[in-house]
Amino acid sequence: MKFNKIGLIVASIYFFIVLACIVWAVLIDDPKGKFVILQLPLALQMAGLDTLGILKYLPAMSWAMVYFLIGIPTLWFFYLMGCVFDKVFLRK
Repeated sequence: MKFNKIGLIVASIYFFIVLACIVWAVLIDDPKGKFVILQLPLALQMAGLDTLGILKYLPAMSWAMVYFLIGIPTLWFFYLMGCVFDKVFLRK
C-alpha cells in the first residue's frame, strides 16, 4: 500500500501537536491547566460535537477514549486533506 507523502506530513503535524499537548499536560501540576491543555487539540471537534448534541456523552469517558474516538478520525481527515491538496495543487 502506497501512502501519500503530503497526507502523511499533514497528519504527522497534527499527531505531534497532540503528542506535545499530552506530554505537557502530564508534566504540569495544575489540574485546571491540565484539563485545558488536554482539550486544546480537540477543541474544534468538540465544538462540532456540541452543536450536534453528542458532547454530553463525553464526560463519562476517559481522556484516552475521547482521544481515540475523536483523534483517530481527525488524523484520517488531515491525511485525506493532504492527499486532496497533493492531487489538486501539486500534481498535474
